[in-house]
Amino acid sequence: MSNSAKISNKDSFEIDSNKPVLLLGEGKDEVNFFTGLVTHLGLNVSIQIAQYAGKTNLSVFLSNLAAQTGFPSLRTIGITCDADENYSATLESVNHSIHHTNLPKHIQVKTYILPDENKSGALEALVLEAAKSSPAWNCVERFIECVAPNDKLSLSSNQTDKRRMHAWLSTLSKPELRLGEAALKHHIPFDHRAFQSITDFLTSLVPVTKDQ
Repeated sequence: MSNSAKISNKDSFEIDSNKPVLLLGEGKDEVNFFTGLVTHLGLNVSIQIAQYAGKTNLSVFLSNLAAQTGFPSLRTIGITCDADENYSATLESVNHSIHHTNLPKHIQVKTYILPDENKSGALEALVLEAAKSSPAWNCVERFIECVAPNDKLSLSSNQTDKRRMHAWLSTLSKPELRLGEAALKHHIPFDHRAFQSITDFLTSLVPVTKDQ
């Protein structure tokens, strides 16, 4: 996806003034995944979800939010980002983008680096923890072992996770689905303990009302 300074119309969205929380993911797959999870948790009444088109575009995306008419209605922004190979560097990069943007003080900003605190990897690593309970998981592992000797270059752990994810998705009733699409189609076991930390994060984004 393009990391150009200006977000294209395809990737733009309008803030829903009826939802006080904005959850951000890196791309379309993340938006679909979190849409599935947020809906599963019953938080979709309060949380709207958008993509910022990659780490290098986060500052620009946050800066552009203020120009939207629905911006004053926001109370919380939750930012998710893949750690990839370096959790600390990614957290530092996200925090730099937040501070560089100078968001209004009335907006609380929270971050969640995937797959979990102090761990390298990405969204795939998180979902794979839950996928290991799948009846077809042994088949996935045998496939990985089978193809590994044919690799001309050594794969990073992140790349291996993506390969595992593709293999696991191919065992579903609709093998053409991407990760985010599988979440929307209820193929991800969101009640699995692997999602407890991200569930706690999402729940913490929603303002507590006097009636709660």
